Amino acid sequence: MSDERGYMYRVARADKQQLQDVIAMHLGESGWTFGGATQWDFDPYVDDKHTHLRDITPIVPGEQVNIKGDFGYAFNKDIEIRWKRRDDAAYDVLILSETPLSIAGAVELCVRHWDIQTQSWVESEWTTQRPDVAAIHQTAGRPSLLYINYCAPNGAVQFQRLAGEK
Repeated sequence: MSDERGYMYRVARADKQQLQDVIAMHLGESGWTFGGATQWDFDPYVDDKHTHLRDITPIVPGEQVNIKGDFGYAFNKDIEIRWKRRDDAAYDVLILSETPLSIAGAVELCVRHWDIQTQSWVESEWTTQRPDVAAIHQTAGRPSLLYINYCAPNGAVQFQRLAGEK
């Protein structure tokens, strides 16, 4: 297992175009995407609730990523972009990467924790763990998904960043 620094950014109120711009500029045309609806664009009377979820599919070069619904993910080996539609129709966007980025409208998120030795709050960096073997299994004979753990200073996993197919 390898360890390196992780970077996390947040755009708290992105409109549709800003979300698409972040995806296009930082993820590009290679990778995968999925998402769905659990609150908006959701028909509670449909018998098959799976119709509200989009399978993990490759990003199609030249086309914008489908952001319909109220949440979604786009990822490749270098970056993951997650979004959640807010009540005001803007998007709360979270970006995870192992390289520093400059993202319009984003703030870098640090890890704030209590230092028992100094008895004070300390801001520190995210660390990552890249498991050598572990992967998230998919169904229907599809390749497993690789992931990277984002950890707090005490080693507790806080996020798992999707990093592509195995």
